[in-house]
Amino acid sequence: MRIRLGWLLGEASAVVTGPDRAAFLNRCAGLDLWSMERRGEDGLFIRAAGRTLPRLERAAAETGCVLSQVRLRGLPFFLRGFRRRYALAAGLLLCLGAVGAGSHVILDVEVRGNETLSDRAILAQLRLCGVGVGTYGPSVPIRQVENEMLRTMDSLDFCAITLHGTRAVAEVRQAQEKPEVTDLTQPADVVAAADGVILHMEPWSGDARFREGDGVLKGEVLIAGTMTLDPPPPGEEDLGTMTVRAEGRVRAMTWRTLSARMDLTAKEKTYTGEGLTRYSLNWMGRRVNFYENSGIPYEKYDTITHYKTWEPWGGRGLPVVWAREEIRAYQTVETALDPAWAETLLKDRLEEDLAARLEEGTVLRKDFRTRREGDSLTVTMLAQCIEELGRTREWGRPGDAAGPGLPEPIDERNEAQDTND
Repeated sequence: MRIRLGWLLGEASAVVTGPDRAAFLNRCAGLDLWSMERRGEDGLFIRAAGRTLPRLERAAAETGCVLSQVRLRGLPFFLRGFRRRYALAAGLLLCLGAVGAGSHVILDVEVRGNETLSDRAILAQLRLCGVGVGTYGPSVPIRQVENEMLRTMDSLDFCAITLHGTRAVAEVRQAQEKPEVTDLTQPADVVAAADGVILHMEPWSGDARFREGDGVLKGEVLIAGTMTLDPPPPGEEDLGTMTVRAEGRVRAMTWRTLSARMDLTAKEKTYTGEGLTRYSLNWMGRRVNFYENSGIPYEKYDTITHYKTWEPWGGRGLPVVWAREEIRAYQTVETALDPAWAETLLKDRLEEDLAARLEEGTVLRKDFRTRREGDSLTVTMLAQCIEELGRTREWGRPGDAAGPGLPEPIDERNEAQDTND
């Protein structure tokens, strides 16, 4: 507290030397001495309020003591140095005004609560709504920006913006994905996704066209969406058919053949040693280039950018980014690939492709065949699988039951005319 008070009111410190230091202290009995400390055998270090310096000098002169190493510190003495220096005083006022106004400028925007939606997408939309680095905080209509964010981003269910000095925090909550609703009134068939032999069939709605043990071809209807209506026993009346959305499970044994091809020559990148380095400064979203020609004299090149930010507060950086771009020229040279490496890569890709094709299934066996023709390598995979073979294929419009056929209505006018005749 003494240190802060001394800086605000001004502080004077000095070393008192002389034969009669006790008389000096008696003369200073009514003054505001903050501290005293002995220095050597004949020295006394004192600290007091800055306004008491003339009385300390008078007391030292009256007692035959000497004040040395006199230091004046604090705000009053600092401002005293600006007397008759109007340019410095104006600069000081401008700095104070800039600091006061800058304390309300947004220097960092933080996003919280997002899971699958990226920070970059939210920050870009916030910028379009008027909140970004360099925005004057008090001028932001927070409620209007929140409503605009919810209106423009359908993936957000909640958005709240809070300003903390130079930092803005956007608290968001993503909207829950709507479950996929199946239109049960839309007729559909269950068709085969591949050739195979049916092991188990379990129709839930619709008429099964095959039995267990039958072989089917890709695209054939396994469970039809046209269902025959059976009359209650012992009736033999034809009730017709009804269109439904066919559903069910069809497990089948399938054999799949997949192939992949790859050239054994590739173009390799080789750096020529030529290049250049460019520097730029990004200040609150505005870029300043420290180079004249923005063109690049190389046909093929890589750009490697190094960013350096100023983080004076433990991980919270200011919107000042120093960028160094290294542009390196290269040329491509054809090189031969290792056939063993290429074969392994193609096998991995075929296994990934097979896993993507099998929605619900198990691979019982798989064999690979490799064939090399000139500068290309072809790998073929033969796989035996047990999988869910049925796929839903929609058709037509939903309809009611079609009965055996009703008699057509009688035209009363024609009947009356026939009677008169």
